[in-house]
Amino acid sequence: MARSPHDGLTWLENMDDVITLVNKSRSNYILDLPTGMYRLDAGRRMRTLRSILKNNQVQQLVDARQLVIE
Repeated sequence: MARSPHDGLTWLENMDDVITLVNKSRSNYILDLPTGMYRLDAGRRMRTLRSILKNNQVQQLVDARQLVIE
């Protein structure tokens, strides 16, 4: 059986859609995402897809400058 060049990869996305979300606040946040709860501690970062900004909680924290996109 021929193997696909994509075997073993869990997802492929346009790299322009991949962002780093950074918690610039002094607070720890529990983000309620469609994939489940995610804890983003103060000063920590997460690499994720730009579509996370469609989540109201995340967008409110970005608007309040508690989370920033790098």
